[in-house]
Amino acid sequence: MSTTAVETWAGADLSQIGPIYPMVGTEMILVIVGVLFWLGFHVLQARIERRELDNDEAAARSPERIKRVFEEEARE
Repeated sequence: MSTTAVETWAGADLSQIGPIYPMVGTEMILVIVGVLFWLGFHVLQARIERRELDNDEAAARSPERIKRVFEEEARE
């Protein structure tokens, strides 16, 4: 299936054919958008994980949790 008038690429002058794929010229913009998305994802993921870790630490340091752990250790 051919979407251009080119029968063969052998000896074809690409400067006369024009763009051979869609969205020519947007490569740098797409790379910048991709890098920004990638960095934003990691920043958000780090914030989410930090919040979960802080919640887990707070739960582990609660007085009733500590008391229960020491009571279990005393029974053993």
